[in-house]
Amino acid sequence: MTSSRTRTDDPTAPAIATVTVTVDRSPVVTADGLADVVTGRPADATTPFHLCSAAKALTAVGVLRLARDGLLDLDADVRSVVDVEVAAGLPGPTLRQLLSHHGGVVDAPGSFEPSPRRAPSTSDVVAGRTRHHDGPVRVTTPPGEAFAYSDAGFCLVERAVEVVTGEAFADAMHWTVVEPLGLTATTFWSGERTASAGRTATLTRVAASASAGHHADGRRVEGTRVHYAGPAASGLWSTPDDVAVLLADLLRAWRGDDGATLLDPASAAQMLDDRDGTGVGLGVFVGGEAGARRVMTQGWGVGFQAKALADLSAGRAGAVLLAQDPGVPQEESVVGRTVRDLVLGAAASAGR
Repeated sequence: MTSSRTRTDDPTAPAIATVTVTVDRSPVVTADGLADVVTGRPADATTPFHLCSAAKALTAVGVLRLARDGLLDLDADVRSVVDVEVAAGLPGPTLRQLLSHHGGVVDAPGSFEPSPRRAPSTSDVVAGRTRHHDGPVRVTTPPGEAFAYSDAGFCLVERAVEVVTGEAFADAMHWTVVEPLGLTATTFWSGERTASAGRTATLTRVAASASAGHHADGRRVEGTRVHYAGPAASGLWSTPDDVAVLLADLLRAWRGDDGATLLDPASAAQMLDDRDGTGVGLGVFVGGEAGARRVMTQGWGVGFQAKALADLSAGRAGAVLLAQDPGVPQEESVVGRTVRDLVLGAAASAGR
């Protein structure tokens, strides 16, 4: 794996990292800037960043692996494993519907605000026992009929994983996704300080070396960083090096190439299946122009922004991790511009 420093006009700015993956070539990882502008700690390819809602893609991968092993059924009523209130006359949603934001769950207004310390348990969120969701998570519209982006829906997915594995979600994802790829500093983290024996070393490493978050004006986030309820929806932390390994493996799987570790061909096809025609797969967005096949995931929260994009036809993927909230969505920020340059080329980026 090639690693180098990127060039920026201000090396004292909050950290930015890039990952470029091409079929049959070693990934290229760059890192520049500061992981903490207060202490002056520099970032490198082993610095964990908060990927925020890009967590949904890895959650979907973990669920697909559990379904392959017979622990979960993507098309069964989720109420077979999780208690959830469903409006009268409606069926319960399936995991497939929840993973594609078609589960009939609409996030309550003002829900999932950041927590300066440890976020509450997802079981409490689903039951309506926290300020992070007004009342219990409910199914209020017909599952399968309309797209509604929902962190609460992913909380139901998270609870299903916990019930069938008998473990905390982050621990289950560790042995389901992190260990098989040999990732060294990737975990779903809600601010907890302890974990199961198998995840302890990884959590300790991430907590000790994670980047601080920074506001658009460059100030460090008060308390260094925040956490969100529902790690399956927005609690993923990972390093540029680990993202390179993960993205390379998923690119192989999504293209149907040999050698993928996490997803077999059938599971990869399910992840990219846009059966509702809304440009949404399982935990990812899918689409493309002029015959191109593209897959995208992104995240944006207090102090961080990230985006990953894969062009399956070209055999190329890229990711950008920023330890700063740029104040504008990815389409307008350095994150979106850079990932388009990495994957689609500077000319294509300029034309969008």
